Amino acid sequence: MSIYASAGFPVPVISYSILHQAAPGVPKEEYEQTMLEMHARVAAESASVAALEDRAVAELTARNAQMLRGTLAQFLETPIRSDNQELQKIFLESFDKYRDQLTERSPAGVIGSWEGALKEPGTSAVLRKMASAGKSYLRSLGFTTGKGAAPVYESVYLVNGARNLDVLEHIVRDRLGIYASTHGKHIAESGKFTVAAHNLILSAGAELPVPVRGTAGEGAIYFSKPDVPYDDFRASLAPLVTGLGGLAGVYSVSVWQRKLGLGRGEEFILRCILSDPGLLARIADVLKATAEPRVRDAVLGGGHLLLKELLSPPAP
Repeated sequence: MSIYASAGFPVPVISYSILHQAAPGVPKEEYEQTMLEMHARVAAESASVAALEDRAVAELTARNAQMLRGTLAQFLETPIRSDNQELQKIFLESFDKYRDQLTERSPAGVIGSWEGALKEPGTSAVLRKMASAGKSYLRSLGFTTGKGAAPVYESVYLVNGARNLDVLEHIVRDRLGIYASTHGKHIAESGKFTVAAHNLILSAGAELPVPVRGTAGEGAIYFSKPDVPYDDFRASLAPLVTGLGGLAGVYSVSVWQRKLGLGRGEEFILRCILSDPGLLARIADVLKATAEPRVRDAVLGGGHLLLKELLSPPAP
């Protein structure tokens, strides 16, 4: 039995997110192209690592099944080839079931990612206030905002379980290389950046990563927990997430909590992946009208909004 199953909690979906800004003089189009190439390379290398693991496990299972069959051969009364083949099949199936009980079959590497560029929220008074708080939030993290400043972007990579953070690091540092290929180009082009890791705690709508194409935007609201117990606060968020996930044009709503305090910034993020960024105003109205007061105050009153145009839609 895996440690997750034996301890009674599911394998967490973890987001590794990077807020970043191009260095002075780097053209916007060139910077965005580098980022899209980075997502494509990480996805390709994740698939390669996953295939490598599947092949290694299959070979190890077959080899051990054959060894076990050889060990038992002296006890078999009818050493007929067809019987041996049937035994091999039984052993393989048994080892496969044992693996399911002992480990988690989550895909190796990144299960999905997306890239977003920050944009203005439109005319909604509530959203403009939250977007202003969002700019202050970015400045507190060291980013430059205002006229003439380079756009701020966010890269989001999703993995299943902490072991895949190791796989992601291996892909970026060793397979892509720190100073070579797309990763090296991204480092050279980047100015300011900050990273964080969050656990998925609530979601509604399409299962993450969102299996849609042509998604137009994402609203990310960064907020802190009020002075209430964590369990109570998470429970008060659940009906709101479910309600928002049912709105037309809202592909996915999710709440993320910072993992082990890793990274700077607020502890919680409400992410809404939308067919139209303008739908965020509707989400703000629903929050204002239906959310429990503690949630409304934390998300709308104290939240920092970053509205993004997605350059690459979330997809496996």
